[in-house]
Amino acid sequence: NAVRLTWRQPVQVQQEIVSEVRTVCSSFLGAPQAAYDVIFTSNTTEAINLAAESLRRDRMNDTEPVVLSTLLEHSSNDLPWRKVSPYPLIRLAVDHDGFIDMGQLKTLLCSYNSDCEQGKKRITLVALSGASNVLGTVNDLAEISRIVHMYGAQLLVDAAQLVAHRRVETEGWGIDYLAFSGHKVYAPFGCGALVVKKGLLKFTPAEMDLIRSSGEENTGGIAALGKAMILLQRIGMDMIMKEEQVLTARALRGMSHTGGIKIHGIKDPDSPAFARKLGVIAFEVKGMLSGSVADALAERGGIGVRFGCHCAHILIKYLVGVPPSLEWIQRFIAIVAPRVRFPGLVRVSLGAENTEEDIDTFLQVLGKIARQRLTPDEKPSAPGVVIKKQINDFVKAASEKVYSEA
Repeated sequence: NAVRLTWRQPVQVQQEIVSEVRTVCSSFLGAPQAAYDVIFTSNTTEAINLAAESLRRDRMNDTEPVVLSTLLEHSSNDLPWRKVSPYPLIRLAVDHDGFIDMGQLKTLLCSYNSDCEQGKKRITLVALSGASNVLGTVNDLAEISRIVHMYGAQLLVDAAQLVAHRRVETEGWGIDYLAFSGHKVYAPFGCGALVVKKGLLKFTPAEMDLIRSSGEENTGGIAALGKAMILLQRIGMDMIMKEEQVLTARALRGMSHTGGIKIHGIKDPDSPAFARKLGVIAFEVKGMLSGSVADALAERGGIGVRFGCHCAHILIKYLVGVPPSLEWIQRFIAIVAPRVRFPGLVRVSLGAENTEEDIDTFLQVLGKIARQRLTPDEKPSAPGVVIKKQINDFVKAASEKVYSEA
């Protein structure tokens, strides 16, 4: 409705809506407009590309900038630092739960920025995920920010996986750049934002006008983003976190009692680390490719999951144990046979409208899939042809409904 109503408004009203949503974003993310700019983009990737292009322009006479990232990163927060920024990129290690090595963070910053052991090289920016889109791990951004700024660097946070699930305090945590996508916050695809401290971007006024006008063309998407944030505020981020943890714990406990399932990341709901896990669970079924598991969940339970490398290839290779000696073989196969499916993980993600019944359905269907793998004689609940027809009939009915209602 926000999209539809906005599209019907004259240009002046649409501009006012964009301004109002900028205020909503500032409030929702704890980034007061006196200190931060909210620049609308098409998504997280474009937002981080802007930050990378700005860093590329920030010429430093006496030092050679270095970007420090992590093994956790989505391609949105990895490729810009390899393809746009000309500066060297180094990565922090993470453990198998997805937490960065804070000791290594301090050691690297000290080595580069305090002890000057790397010559003129200085870590000028630390770019990392607020929450892993694969493991759901939420790193301690406030403490990371304190360490980063203590050594004179800046902090960029890819908050795409974080914003819809946890309260964000951009200014309170000392974040310099924060990027996210609207579709991760229940808005449509095509809208996102870069929230950045005033004065950090190295663009001319004319270039900034072009950047802003480009991002603000999608007024319907921006309006939907603002509406989604208002609804999340109305529910309360603390309530969302509480409910999500209840459902995540239910899923983890059920999966732990299902044979043939390997869960990656935090597995124990009773562990202290569980408080820092979102409703994202990555797993594999013994003896099955991740794509086959995803197909089976969709066909037998109408359950939508993601599978493969989740645009976090470095992390997935680390988790599944792909040695460097096999990487070049995989790259070759990907070129000559792009349809070949490589080993990856299945990811189930929880949202604001999921219920305990949804979790129980997921566990029941997943249990059948895992048992069938162990006892191949068991037949699927419905032949693939029947399922395909059911899907096609649903699509046709939904399409006809669009044109049958005035």
